[in-house]
Amino acid sequence: MTQNEMRQRNKGGRPSKEIRKNIILTLKCSAVEKMIIAQKARESNQNISEYIREICINGQADRRVKVLPPEVLAFSGTLNHIAANINQIAWKRNKGENLSLEERGNLQRLVSVLKEIAVAIKNYLR
Repeated sequence: MTQNEMRQRNKGGRPSKEIRKNIILTLKCSAVEKMIIAQKARESNQNISEYIREICINGQADRRVKVLPPEVLAFSGTLNHIAANINQIAWKRNKGENLSLEERGNLQRLVSVLKEIAVAIKNYLR
């Protein structure tokens, strides 16, 4: 294989960004100023670089609110509950034990709940 072919082969990993931010700017400030900048960046849910970049380019930093809708939180809780149940079933099966009728019924119920969640997610995203 030639050197060029090896470079073109996809090795996986994080995809490269369209616009790389590889230029470093140095900014001098006092310790108090750094604490103020860091606090304001935290309040806008950004890191310091993003905060300063946005202030310099746009004149203000928009506050990024990362709040998940209640539906998504409910889905997440249900999925965690189902994952715990499946883990218990797998643990039992790995020990060589057979499932009882009640556990099989619970498994069938979990499958139907998962299907409902998948449909609800698809409808939510439309």
